[in-house]
Parts: sequence; structure tokens; C-alpha cells
Amino acid sequence: KKQIEDLGLNYYYELIDAQAARIVSNPPERALWGVPDNTTGRKLLKLVNQLREFGIPSRGAHVSISRMSAGGGDQYGSFNMAAREDGILKVIVDGDEKHARQVKKGDPMLLMSNDREAIKDWVLQVFRDASRKDKEVYFGLKREYMEYDDVYSDVITEVRRELASEHTPPPSFMIMRPSSQLKKMITDPPRNALYPSQNLDGDIFSDISAALGGSLATASSIIESKDGTMLFEAPHGTAHDLYLKYLESDGKIAHFNPSALIFALANALETLGEREGNEPLSQYAVQLKAALTGTVDRGIVTADLKGKTVNQDSEKVVDMAVFLDSVEALL
Repeated sequence: KKQIEDLGLNYYYELIDAQAARIVSNPPERALWGVPDNTTGRKLLKLVNQLREFGIPSRGAHVSISRMSAGGGDQYGSFNMAAREDGILKVIVDGDEKHARQVKKGDPMLLMSNDREAIKDWVLQVFRDASRKDKEVYFGLKREYMEYDDVYSDVITEVRRELASEHTPPPSFMIMRPSSQLKKMITDPPRNALYPSQNLDGDIFSDISAALGGSLATASSIIESKDGTMLFEAPHGTAHDLYLKYLESDGKIAHFNPSALIFALANALETLGEREGNEPLSQYAVQLKAALTGTVDRGIVTADLKGKTVNQDSEKVVDMAVFLDSVEALL
């Protein structure tokens, strides 16, 4: 550490998706990036080279990411369960014991499997969401590593037929490698797209798209389970330094962007309105989201969005309280 400091270098130890976001949103003039595996390194290298050639794309694209969450990112499906009794949980692959740990009754466990039902559940969510919101689908599958093609091709065909029989028009879609998804994000961003990908790739893509959009605080996250339970959340924490200033000032200095929380609430209310046939509630949620994006469109932004809107000359940087007042006024 002392040698690094003596040389005047900065050192960052961070998550892979944070590295990708930094490359897009705040690229250093000179840097050495250390990554733990070849696949991720190759993606980040392609990202750097594409940004060099094409620059940062315009912020006119609206990209959503759908992640197939499987704990490690490279399995098809996963499911949660509680341990039925005290004991030792063993993972055996082709007769070889790979892992073992002690569990107590009720301990949560995440099990991964090449489960066709889990794959179909995810693919159905992807196409249903894209159809409702008129999005193109760009599937990222790691064809060079795993035999995904047959399973996914069969499931996709099945799902599209089922949607068509329900009079839900199946959206247009394309299957590509994750690296091609990344390239399209930079060189040819679609106007309105849904990018389904495995968990690790989705992690990286979501931070890149948030950085392209201006800030992770403007992203929202929806998690859906097989039984229809849904979780709407802001996919970020609170910056520690900003929170300390907030505490020290007795709540007077609040430089937070509440957009992701507003999006999460509005998306939850919109879904609730749809489920209950409550049109006024659904309409309110749509208007709330429109008021939020309209406020930023008028140039009223929090500090994290400074210099990142379409018309930078009209920007007025405000704190959280003034931002919320502006959203309420427009609503």
C-alpha cells in the first residue's frame, strides 16, 4: 500500500459490476484492471475497446435487464427451501463430493439445477413482460460453453405458442452471446429492449445500463417468484459519506436521489392496480413515474445526475427535499 501511495497511484478493490460501471461513467485516463476470471476480463476488454471506438452512446435507449438468478450465474434454474432437519448437507456431482456443510432445521438453502421448469418460468416472465411493454428481446446465452441451445430453443418455442394462444402477441427476439449483448448496448442501443441473461452477466449489464442512464439511483428492480409473489426494490444502498453528512446536519443536508425508491413504489402500485382491476391506482402509478422522469427532463436533478441529462445547460442541481417537491408539483 505504501509503495502504491508513494508512486501517486490510486487503488480500488471493488465488485466486477462496479468496475464495469466505472469504465462507463467515470473512466480514468490510465488504469490497470484486475479481474478474477478470463470470461469477465474478456467482456471488460471488449467494453473498453468499444467505448474507445464508438464513445458513450446517447441516453435515448430504454433497456431493461432480466436476470436468471441461480446463485452462481451459470446454472439454468434455482429454488429455495428450508432444511428439514439438523444434519450435514452434501453436494455430490457425478459421484464426487464437491461440498459439505452443517445445517440446522429451518436453515435456508439455495439449490441450483438444470431444471426445465425453472427455465420455462423465467422465459415466460421475459416474453410476457416484453409483450406488455412492447419491447424487443435480446437473449444472451453462453453457447460457447454449455449445451443451452436445445433446451432454450424448445422452451422459447413452447412459451411463444402459449402466449399466442392467450392472444398475447409474442415480441420479436434474437438469441446472441452475452458479449454481443454488451456490444449492442454500446454500438447500437435499441430504443426499447429487454436483455435476458444469466445472473453474473446480468449483474454486469445492469450496472453498465444504469451508468449509461446516468446513475444507479435511477434504476429499479423487480423480482418475481414462481408463485407470483413480487419484490419491488431500489437496487442500490445509500452512499455512506452522504449519509454521515445527513446525520451531522440533523437532516438538513440530504443529497440523495430518491428516484429508485419512487420507481419501486410506482411499479408495485401499478402491478397491484392491474391485479385488482383498480384502474385509478394503475393510472396514478403511471402518472407518478411520468412526473419523476418529467422533473429530470426539465433539468431539476440531484448531484449524481449533474452533467448527465440531454440538455446540460438547463440543469439545476437540488437536494432531495426540493427534488421531491418538484416531482409532487408536476404530479
